[in-house]
Amino acid sequence: ECTPMQRCDRGTSIAQLRAWGETIRKNLVWLQADADAAVLVVQDGEPRVKSAADLSGNGHRANAPSPLRMPLLLPEAINGHAAFAFAGESVLKTVAFAEPLPQPITLMVVARARGDTTIVDSLGPASSRFELCHGYPQGWHPAPEICMTASGRDAAPKFSMRGSTRGTGEWHIFTAVFDGRRSEVFVDGYCECSGKPIGANALDGLSVGCDHNDVFFLQGAIAELRLFHCRLPFTHRVQTEASLARRYGLTYSVSRELTSAARTTLARFSCASCYSPVRSADN
Repeated sequence: ECTPMQRCDRGTSIAQLRAWGETIRKNLVWLQADADAAVLVVQDGEPRVKSAADLSGNGHRANAPSPLRMPLLLPEAINGHAAFAFAGESVLKTVAFAEPLPQPITLMVVARARGDTTIVDSLGPASSRFELCHGYPQGWHPAPEICMTASGRDAAPKFSMRGSTRGTGEWHIFTAVFDGRRSEVFVDGYCECSGKPIGANALDGLSVGCDHNDVFFLQGAIAELRLFHCRLPFTHRVQTEASLARRYGLTYSVSRELTSAARTTLARFSCASCYSPVRSADN
């Protein structure tokens, strides 16, 4: 009798490659601040980003809506790599998705933000909110905590979830898993909040550097953004985050509960100066 190939492959490198192939297939948007992947316009002697290519190959190019709203391209903003700089009036908007994406969705962004500011939201005024920001604090604070929501549209969100990292202008790897009550927010690999409802909105496209109503703009910069139409498997998430930490020279932390095999795998994508396996939920 024939045995299904997938059963033979289970636990092998072939199975791992197949799983990674599925994750790559679900990477629907991949923006990276790179002069070779952008259409630039020089204004006052500075390179401005008119358009950024979608490196995922899915055609979700991000465009500035007008010449006055183009972010600046900083050639060596972080560890020798470029970043899109947003100074309170700039935004890049992807083309609309063919159909709004239901949750689960994983959004991973390498960014720095200062103050009450939006990093990423949904496409426009007719959209439902799908936001990653520093804001919606319990009380006003000059550097509020990281926050995510997929609730409401024009009014303040009914549901939101806050971590502990504040918007003080440092670079971080933000990973927001939008998945109803199973939503999670990670900062530099550390889970800062989980298990709370954030709303059930779908995502119709991305406003990068501003909220969907073009009111709360980003004060900061974005080096890279990846959007997956799935909840990333644990190993794929930590490997992707660790590879970003290595590329951008950022500290990366994981919990002590990580298995020995997972640490070995993770180490291949990291380096001694970027990988710090000492931070955990109990400290």
